[in-house]
Amino acid sequence: MVIKMVNTLQPFINIGPGEFIREELDERGWRQEDLADILGMNIKSINMIIKNKQSITPETARLLSKTFGQSPQYWLNLDSMYRLQLQEESQKEAMVELKANIYKYMPIQEMVKKDWICARSNLEQFVKEVQRFWNTQDLSFDFFNDKLLPQFRKSSAYGRFNNNYALCWYRMAQRSAKIYESSEYDKPALKLLASQIHTYTVRDDGIAAFTGALEQCGVKFFVLSHLQKTYTDGASFLDGENPVIVYTKRYDRNDNFWFTIAHEIAHVLRHLNTAEDFFIDNVEERNQAGTTEQEANEFASELLKSKAIIDIFELKTGYIQQRLIYDTAEYLHLHPGIIVGILQHNDLLSPSYLNRLKDIVSQSIPDQYYAENYLEEIRNCA
Repeated sequence: MVIKMVNTLQPFINIGPGEFIREELDERGWRQEDLADILGMNIKSINMIIKNKQSITPETARLLSKTFGQSPQYWLNLDSMYRLQLQEESQKEAMVELKANIYKYMPIQEMVKKDWICARSNLEQFVKEVQRFWNTQDLSFDFFNDKLLPQFRKSSAYGRFNNNYALCWYRMAQRSAKIYESSEYDKPALKLLASQIHTYTVRDDGIAAFTGALEQCGVKFFVLSHLQKTYTDGASFLDGENPVIVYTKRYDRNDNFWFTIAHEIAHVLRHLNTAEDFFIDNVEERNQAGTTEQEANEFASELLKSKAIIDIFELKTGYIQQRLIYDTAEYLHLHPGIIVGILQHNDLLSPSYLNRLKDIVSQSIPDQYYAENYLEEIRNCA
C-alpha cells in the first residue's frame, strides 16, 4: 500500500512521514487518539507529527516500527529527507526572492546584453556577480534611498524615468573611471580650456584634441552608453582627486556633445566639492532645473555663445538661409551645427530644419575613450 502511494504522487512533491502515518491509520481504521494511546504519547504530539511539524526522534521511530512493522531507520529516513527538502526549498525561495528584488532595482537584461554583467545560469553565481558589481554583500538596495537624483529635470515627456536605473548607470560609470589614468587635476588649466572650447568645435580634429586636452588638465573623460528610462546625456563626479566627465552618446550629434561637455565642465569647476557629489544630466531639459543646473546651463550657453547667436537671429522673420548660418559660424568661430542646435532649442528654427549641418561625433571620439571596449578590465575593478 505504501509503495503504491509513492508511485502515484508527482516526484516534485515533498512527502513527509506524517502522510505515511496517516495512510497506515486509514488502512487499520485507527484514529490519531488510538495511535497516541498505543505509543504512549499525547495527542498533540501525534497531531504535530502527522502534520510534519514535529520531527521524528529515534525513540519515536522505534515505536512506529513496532506499531507498523517497518524498520526504525525507515521512519528516520522519511523524516530526514523531508526536512532536507524543506531546507532546500526554503533556500531556493530565498534566492528567488532576492533575484526578484535585484530585477526590481536593476535593468538586468539590458545590462547583460551590454555585457556589463556576465550572464549566469546558476542563481548563486548570478547573485555573486551582482554583489561584485555593487561591491557589497548586502543586496537589500536600502542604499538606493540615500541617492535620489534631484538634478534630473523630469518633464512630462520623461514620465517613465527610472531613478534606480540611473543609479545603476552611475555605478557602472564609477567602475569605468577606475581604469582610466590621468595627470594631477589642474583647475586653472581647465578654466582656460573651457574658455577656448568654441575654437575646438570648428577643427577637423576638434573632438580628439579637446578630449586629449581634458586628460592633460587631469580630467578623466570617457563614453559610456546610457540605459533605458534614464535619458542621460552626461555626468560628472570625482574619482579620488580627479574629476570625471562621462558622455553617453545618446544623441550622436556635435551640438549635443559640445553642450553636454560644457555643462559638465561647469559642474566640475563650480559644484564638485566632495566624493559624494555627482551630477547625471539630461541637457535637453534646460528649462526645468535647480540652481546648480541653471548655473551649468548658463555657463555652457556662455561658452557656446548662445546669447550672441540669439541676438543675431531673433529678429529674423520667415525663412533663415543656410548661408546666414555659415556666416554666423565663421564670425563666432563656432561650428554651424551648434548654431542650428541653439536656434532649435530656443524655437527660432524648426526641430528638423538644417539638421544636416550637425556632424556625427561617434567616429571622431578616439577608441580609447569608449569604456565598453574594456569591459573585462572594468568588471575586475572593485
